[in-house]
Amino acid sequence: MGKLMKKAAALLAAVLLLTLFAPMAGAADVCLSTQALKVNGKTVRCSAYNIDGSNYFKLRDLAMLLTDTGSRFSVDYDESRQAVTMVTGEAYTPVGGELETGEDLSATAQPTRQRIFIDGLERSDLSVYNIGGEKGSNYFKLRDLGEALGFYVYYDEESRTMLVRSRFAPGTARLPLTEDAGREYLDRITFLGECTTYGIGYYYRHGYNDLCPPAQIWTPANGTMTLAYYESARILFPGTKEEIPIAECARRAKPEILIITLGVNGLGYLDEEGFKAKFRSLVGEIRDASPATEIILNAIYPLADSWEGKSYLNNAMIDDANIWMEAVAEELGCPFLFCRESLEADGRLPEKYQNGDGLHLAGEAYSQIIAYVRTHALTGLG
Repeated sequence: MGKLMKKAAALLAAVLLLTLFAPMAGAADVCLSTQALKVNGKTVRCSAYNIDGSNYFKLRDLAMLLTDTGSRFSVDYDESRQAVTMVTGEAYTPVGGELETGEDLSATAQPTRQRIFIDGLERSDLSVYNIGGEKGSNYFKLRDLGEALGFYVYYDEESRTMLVRSRFAPGTARLPLTEDAGREYLDRITFLGECTTYGIGYYYRHGYNDLCPPAQIWTPANGTMTLAYYESARILFPGTKEEIPIAECARRAKPEILIITLGVNGLGYLDEEGFKAKFRSLVGEIRDASPATEIILNAIYPLADSWEGKSYLNNAMIDDANIWMEAVAEELGCPFLFCRESLEADGRLPEKYQNGDGLHLAGEAYSQIIAYVRTHALTGLG
């Protein structure tokens, strides 16, 4: 029995010795992040760490960067509960030190011991590290925080850039009047849509040089598609003339700016929720395929009095759909282009702008549209 006890003690001592000199089990791999960050298209500098392959950012830095957006949130610390509290929709109050970068403190990273509350609910599902010790800061995994607080996170592999897109504050998605951005701006745009988009390239080929060539136009070969069935649409891809899905077009071409004009076809059998759901899905697929693309949602154009299909499509329905589209634009962080106002008179399309049926547009109408695009430009692009 004595020999057995001695063997057990020796074995235990060996295990303890191995444990002492072995690497700490579960220790995180932490280093300064080398990836760039863009918030709503603008490059920003702040402190960031890569922890086990994911990017972590200082909570107060993100609150500062999103403070003037529809994804803003407040940050406070409740010392009595050792709790970090956030409230979505509330303005952030700076405390100093936001957006500063300093020395590499990777060696101090530890899972936070503080409790996390968002809108009064405790969240134990978020990955949070304290970096900097007792007087350090909490760093949150960016994708976790985006899902929890209502902003969108994408990664552009080509530029090694994290992309954050916030919601727009209500009433701020609509692009305002700007100086004429000129042909240079127009050349950076790709247009995706149905029959009213197809006409841009068609009339360009017929002498309207102020418009855009077919190389900048994405429509199916027959020139039209329906929002409700966009998933099955096949775009005649410029250059190769292949017919491929919208997301594949985005993956291949990676357009800098994409203006989407969809919804007039099939509007009669899409209710508000169905209409919004289709736009959410479409924008999501394009962003997944080409995260750096700036997507603009464009309003549906009005109908002329000569339009004979008023029983299933009319201007009142289009007015509602444009309200729905602007709301989706705010929600998804897409600018909203109210190009409709470049054409309408008393809520209708003037007869001089229609080409025979009251819905399809004449070349002069497209000249008005393109002029509006140039004078309601997306600013702040690199």
